[in-house]
Amino acid sequence: MPTEMKTHQRDLLQRIQHLETENAQLKQLTDKRLEDYETLLKLARRIADNVPDMIWAKDMDNRYLFANRALCERLLMCKYPEAVVGKNDLYFAELERSNGQRHTFGEVCENSDDIVKAKGKAMRFVEDGLVRGRYLVLDVHKAPLLDEMGNMLGTVGCGRDITREEKIRRDLEESRASQQLFVESASDFAFFRLRLGMQRPRALKVVFMSPSAKDIAGVAQNAWPPNKWFQIHPNDRKNIRNAVVRAIRDLKFNQRFRIFHPLLTQWRWLQVIATGVAGSEHAFFNGIMFDVTDQMRSNEALAAKGRELETRTDNLSEVNTALKVLLKKRDEDRKALEDKVLYNVKALIRPYVRKLKRSGMETRQKAYLEIIESNLNEIVSPLSRKLSFDYLGFTPTEIKVATMVKQGKKAKEIAHLLNISVRTVEGYRYAIRERLGIKGKKVNLRTYLLAIQ
Repeated sequence: MPTEMKTHQRDLLQRIQHLETENAQLKQLTDKRLEDYETLLKLARRIADNVPDMIWAKDMDNRYLFANRALCERLLMCKYPEAVVGKNDLYFAELERSNGQRHTFGEVCENSDDIVKAKGKAMRFVEDGLVRGRYLVLDVHKAPLLDEMGNMLGTVGCGRDITREEKIRRDLEESRASQQLFVESASDFAFFRLRLGMQRPRALKVVFMSPSAKDIAGVAQNAWPPNKWFQIHPNDRKNIRNAVVRAIRDLKFNQRFRIFHPLLTQWRWLQVIATGVAGSEHAFFNGIMFDVTDQMRSNEALAAKGRELETRTDNLSEVNTALKVLLKKRDEDRKALEDKVLYNVKALIRPYVRKLKRSGMETRQKAYLEIIESNLNEIVSPLSRKLSFDYLGFTPTEIKVATMVKQGKKAKEIAHLLNISVRTVEGYRYAIRERLGIKGKKVNLRTYLLAIQ
């Protein structure tokens, strides 16, 4: 074989070996790139599936090219992200409805995809609907999906579940609307919010004042000067100054005072209650005011009536005292008269009646005398029951015996206590019955004595 041919074969063999080496290196590089790509793809999938927000990509026909696990589990209701590729939202909505589920979300999503493709720019939407009967609200960001040349391939988007935040927002809006309606419809009271400078307490600014303040205080919000609220009654100005000082210190204000109502052209009573919240530079006071003129007038009328009744009570008390004195004097005079009559009958009449009875009168005269004596007893009997023993002419010993009889002591006990005989005690009892005018009558002596005095 010629030398040139051998040389050519050797060069060709070396070139083949070199190409095989390069091919092996390229294969290793390709395998490494493929491994890196797969690792990157797995990382991207892992990142997408671990993100709580929903992430997806769609082609120009709104069919899914990519979906993360959050989208599958919370919106499309499928088990695997790979199962969504090539399908659109309407497919999953109809699948849910065919299974008896209430689902309305897919219909709205299609419209927003078309809007993004038509405008060719990133846009934001709030999309809502039912997913298996549960109301779902998403904060959705969508943008065109472009290739390296800037050609639109479809759309890409992400969605965040804001159902709870949306409910809170709507509740707050309803609450604010209700509060606004309540404030604006108030008629018998007015709400206000004030801002007070901590360094300059007199720099008072009205932040808000409900419309009813015009009827209650006679001014509208835009008519209130920042440094002067009302024309306060001169007698109430000192109390108001002191109340304002306490309010700056304690952040509480509760005061009644009079203002001049320019629309009614009269002084009116206001009750103002406010609570403050202090900051570094300002304090804000939220409060309420209402007209208490009728109440104050009623209180003044009641107070005047009370003073009048008190005066009448004092006068009646004095009259009552005078009547008591007169009644006491009358009782004393009546008692003195009764005592005098009883004493005169017993001392001046009865002794002579007894003498007449012993003087040997005729039967008819004796009968007349007994009638006279009986009538005298009837006259003095009510008086004698209230007379003390000494007015009845009892001796000291008779008083002692009568007292012991009243106490329920027997004749033997009285004899023992007075150191006299039982017969003597019986004699005293006989004499006592005679002085009392119950001799020979079936009247218990103790009972009679207890009735006296």
